[in-house]
Amino acid sequence: MSSDDDIPILRDAVVRRTSARLSPAQIDALCDSINVSSRALVDSLLAEGLRECEAILRAQINDRLSDELPALIERAMRDSLG
Repeated sequence: MSSDDDIPILRDAVVRRTSARLSPAQIDALCDSINVSSRALVDSLLAEGLRECEAILRAQINDRLSDELPALIERAMRDSLG
């Protein structure tokens, strides 16, 4: 029979990388970088969203003007001209 020493153990088969240790200054720099990148992303998404909203609003206003302006002009002319 074989002894327990002959059975491979998973932790022995897996090579562990040494984890990188960051200094407080490196952590601060990383946080600053993430902050700058996330703010740029938020600004970009807001600008894109506002452009889309502007286009939708412009189309809705144009549609309503097309629907309602002729009747408004007709009513105003009838009231003025009798």
